[in-house]
Amino acid sequence: MTVGGDASGGTKKNVPDEVLKAGDTLLHGQYTIDGYLSAGGFGVTYLARDSLQRVVVIKECFPNSMCCRSEGRVRARSSSQEDEFKAVVRNFGQEALRMSKLEHPNIVGVHQVFEDNNTAYMALDFVEGRDLLEIVEEDREKLPPAEVKRILLTLLDAIRYIHSQDVLHRDIAPDNILLDKTGKPVLIDFGAAREVATRASRALSAKHIVKDGYSPQEFYLSNGVQTASSDLYSLAATFYHLITGVAPPNSQIRLAALAAEELDPYVPISPLTPGYDHFFLGALEKALAVFPKHRTQSAEEWIEEIDREKRQKAMALRARKDKEIELSIRQLTIECNEALLSGDDDEEPDHPAARARAEKKRKKDAAAAARSAGARNNKLKHVSERTNIDAVAQAEGQAPRKGSLFKRIVIEPIWLFAIGRYRGNTKSRGLDQ
Repeated sequence: MTVGGDASGGTKKNVPDEVLKAGDTLLHGQYTIDGYLSAGGFGVTYLARDSLQRVVVIKECFPNSMCCRSEGRVRARSSSQEDEFKAVVRNFGQEALRMSKLEHPNIVGVHQVFEDNNTAYMALDFVEGRDLLEIVEEDREKLPPAEVKRILLTLLDAIRYIHSQDVLHRDIAPDNILLDKTGKPVLIDFGAAREVATRASRALSAKHIVKDGYSPQEFYLSNGVQTASSDLYSLAATFYHLITGVAPPNSQIRLAALAAEELDPYVPISPLTPGYDHFFLGALEKALAVFPKHRTQSAEEWIEEIDREKRQKAMALRARKDKEIELSIRQLTIECNEALLSGDDDEEPDHPAARARAEKKRKKDAAAAARSAGARNNKLKHVSERTNIDAVAQAEGQAPRKGSLFKRIVIEPIWLFAIGRYRGNTKSRGLDQ
């Protein structure tokens, strides 16, 4: 987490009234608050130290639209909000426990999940660095395209891991991505409790549960279905901002324009932008589609689209699978044809229809054999006559036909042998008439 350049807790941010003060303790003195870091619609973030004086970050479940702090304890603002507040706290704790099981170098680590002051907390790794929002506002030009691509691929790998664990981040935005002192990007501040609170009540103002420009349109709906593509939309919006210097239009405005059959106010990044190929920009635009079904559906898919080596491997794999499918279809076709041709054999031999087809087939085969035998006899007779003509001519002292010596020495013995074999075969088959 960024704390204005140091870990002293001396931030210069406007501190809300209803937050813990420096020196306040949690979990029976195990954690001591050093200062306030930030606040969102569902929680407050503090810098703190544990009992071993290690710097940590404490995230407090504090949905300020439905709760307040009284004598240090957090409670619902009214009795009508009591059940909803308890549901949010319960879900916050469940999400925190799920996050604590995530182990990835680019995801903030969760040390502990606990309850105190009638609400839930989690203790997180302290990451000293700057978030992307600071960078995009102050030093955007210092991030060359190659570095932007490296950061995106690193974060996509982290998001792929998160989604494989059935967890959604729900709050990806420039201020929730830190670059530490080595340049390593780290995802922080998961949107714990967001989903249950959105479903539970429309009383929460949209400004508390979404970030205009970064949140997909389904985050604005009380019953909106949130999927992996929701996180990918937010990530794409973040990098759109990083490249262009401005956030994309509010997704609700985009949705309204499309519903009214007007032009989408979203302006794609120019393909002439130096340092970014059409694969990179195309993947970014696809992830920013208004409707979830048109977006990139997984982090893996996005990685394949922008990483050249993985893209080529994926294409080769798909081509190999297509070839296997083609061969399978071809084999299936052959087997079906064979089955159709041999279908008559599957009928009972005594069936009248089967007997009629068998008789018809036998006559057809016999006629074909007779035609073939007749053609062979004519050919053999012609050869034999030509051989006899040459022999007569030689006996009368006439010059034999050109090539007759070769026929007599080579061809005649072969044909005589063939004639003998043929006649023997036809007699044995009863075809010699």
